Amino acid sequence: MTTAILLTAVLLLFSTSIHYATLRAVSAAIAARPDARYFGLLLSVGAITLAHVVEASLYAGGFWLGDDVFMIGSFKVEDEMGWMDYFYFSLVNFTTLGRGDIAPTDHQRFIAGIEAFNGFLLITASGSFILQVMRGKAPLSREW
Repeated sequence: MTTAILLTAVLLLFSTSIHYATLRAVSAAIAARPDARYFGLLLSVGAITLAHVVEASLYAGGFWLGDDVFMIGSFKVEDEMGWMDYFYFSLVNFTTLGRGDIAPTDHQRFIAGIEAFNGFLLITASGSFILQVMRGKAPLSREW
């Protein structure tokens, strides 16, 4: 269980850091062009979507490590898991969709639970950020 906790802590730290850095960079770019609302919206949606895909990919790598390297749990599937399966599970879990066609076992369930919680928080922060951008703000800029 210690391995799962440490792995989860690293994944949580990196995904949250990537997200914050992305939002800061987007906010700075928006603040530099305050007259271009549409630019801000497009930049926000594009950058945040890319950040979420990268964050889900980090968790997919964590699930792979937990399954193939640390052997702290696996997944209930008919065939052997490939990278796309880890990524698919992670993306579905990160967005809290939770389809259930791939199910983690043992300590992988802990990582999956924290990923869903982290994904929910980051997606909520993204929604709040985008709403502020739509109001003409640069949410994390110093001018705001």
